[in-house]
Amino acid sequence: MPKKTALRILLLFVYALPLMSVINAAQASTVIDLSHWKSGDSTIDKFQFIEDHTYKLAIDSIAESSDWISPESGVTNRGFSDYPSWITFDLNNPTDTDKKIVVEYVDASAETIDLYYRLKGSREDFNHEHFSYNAASEGRSVSFYRPAFSITVPANSNIEVFYRLFQGNVFPMHRFDTMRIWEEKAFYRTGNIELSLLMILLCTELSMGLATLIAYFSTRDRLFLYYTAFAFSAASLFASLSGIWGYFVMTEHYQLCMVVLQINICQITAILFVRKFLNIAEHLPKVNTFLLLVVAIDVIGVLLNLFGKPYLSRIIIDYTAIGYFILIPLGLYAHKKRVPHALLFSCSWLIFIVGMVLASLRYRGYIANTPLSEWLIYFGGFVEIFLLTTVLVLRFRHMQHEKLVIEREHRQHLVNAARVLEEKVNEQTQQLRIAKTRAEREARTDPLTGLPNRRSFFENAQAFLLRSRRKNDPSVYLLMIDIDHFKRINDTYGHAAGDAILHDVAKILKGVVRCTDLISRLGGEEFAIVMEGVTDSEAQKLTERLHFAIENNEFTHNQQVMSVTISIGSASWDQNLTLDQLMRKADNALYDAKSQGRNQIVYANPIALA
Repeated sequence: MPKKTALRILLLFVYALPLMSVINAAQASTVIDLSHWKSGDSTIDKFQFIEDHTYKLAIDSIAESSDWISPESGVTNRGFSDYPSWITFDLNNPTDTDKKIVVEYVDASAETIDLYYRLKGSREDFNHEHFSYNAASEGRSVSFYRPAFSITVPANSNIEVFYRLFQGNVFPMHRFDTMRIWEEKAFYRTGNIELSLLMILLCTELSMGLATLIAYFSTRDRLFLYYTAFAFSAASLFASLSGIWGYFVMTEHYQLCMVVLQINICQITAILFVRKFLNIAEHLPKVNTFLLLVVAIDVIGVLLNLFGKPYLSRIIIDYTAIGYFILIPLGLYAHKKRVPHALLFSCSWLIFIVGMVLASLRYRGYIANTPLSEWLIYFGGFVEIFLLTTVLVLRFRHMQHEKLVIEREHRQHLVNAARVLEEKVNEQTQQLRIAKTRAEREARTDPLTGLPNRRSFFENAQAFLLRSRRKNDPSVYLLMIDIDHFKRINDTYGHAAGDAILHDVAKILKGVVRCTDLISRLGGEEFAIVMEGVTDSEAQKLTERLHFAIENNEFTHNQQVMSVTISIGSASWDQNLTLDQLMRKADNALYDAKSQGRNQIVYANPIALA
């Protein structure tokens, strides 16, 4: 064969092969082989369409039309449109058994869908099924919250399917051209799972809203009321977008304009909540005025919708949604101004924005319509609501803590005032001797720990020494005890935690010593214990038990676990020592314990008397 001839044949083959592939693809592009079809797959690239700009095309003329257009590869959404579309595809059943098929539209929002089908090549009348968004849900061909239709494809036959999709022309709506093709059993099984997940998400969001409503009644803080309104409106919006609202709640006369109304309300409640949460009115007055203006515009959108102008309301939604994006930098600015939990708010709002943007891109046809992209708006909204609820729980705990601190200070103020009044009454009235005695006893008791205070310690310790001197019994020991790093505990966990530590340490010490011993709080984190009638060995064992009891105890306050250690200086008394000298001896031992690293016991050596 000559080289030129071979080259011509090769070129002809190269150019003809793609053309043959296109012709074969065009011929087979609308045929769905049910024997090899995966249940639930979309009709992507398996359909053709015609746009009806006249609103007058009927099934008889459509079935004979040759003006069908094949979609671009992978394109299932051609954005917003107010024209009806006719879509066609074939269902081929080459098996020997009939197949029950469910044809499901991929979105809940369509004003009307008219489905026609018959045997391929037949001249019989078409079987007709109709879906209307406004009609009662009981009249749907298939009981489901999205448009769905049942078709039985006989064995060894081919069914031609035509459907007219009309999104409505009151305002532009997104339009998906594809259907999902299901085996009947797989459709109901998957639908039940999907419905269960949606109901779990919605019920969880409603529960979070109820929890914050309870928080509002507990605190009377309007922040929680705004968030409750936002959580309920967001849950209502998600139920509407998924089709659950019109299927379960408002089963008759539910209209597409109500979806726009719910978006308006959700925007209003979201902005009111964010204003309050980030304290915008205080930190950014001009931005606060801008947000109030956005709320006013959204209120106008609600009124326009209620008075039959949903198209204008839809325009307001698209433009005011831009304000959502400025809420993230506002959250960061509020975090800089030390607004509690503003950073966590910014993270949650970012997740919400990402979900809304991806959903908007899906509706406009910029990203593929897949189950993942379909669920992004629900999961994004759920995560955002969950995180915001977490933020509010933290805010609620913060407010409760502040309330407890104020109440504690108020109670302390009342106690102090009562004590002053009691002292005045005792000075003026000798008849209240019982009250006077009680006041004197309280003056010798540390109010926090219930132990004898410094004054009481000196009086009782002197009595111990006098008694031992009379008995000629020098077996008296003084322990000076100091809580290690107590200032660090106050600085880290707060003074309330420090008070709790003092109370618990006192309780433990009191539980270890004998009932005949004297234990007192000298002030701050310092305690003193006087023991009499003990040997050196017994005193040492008791001291070690005290140290061990504190070191091995877990202290908790407001669900915070803290470890505490003590340093102990121990000194023995002899009859030549006064109380001041004995205390100086024990104090020196305590100083040595602290200087040697704390959390230890130091026993004093005999010291020269001053």
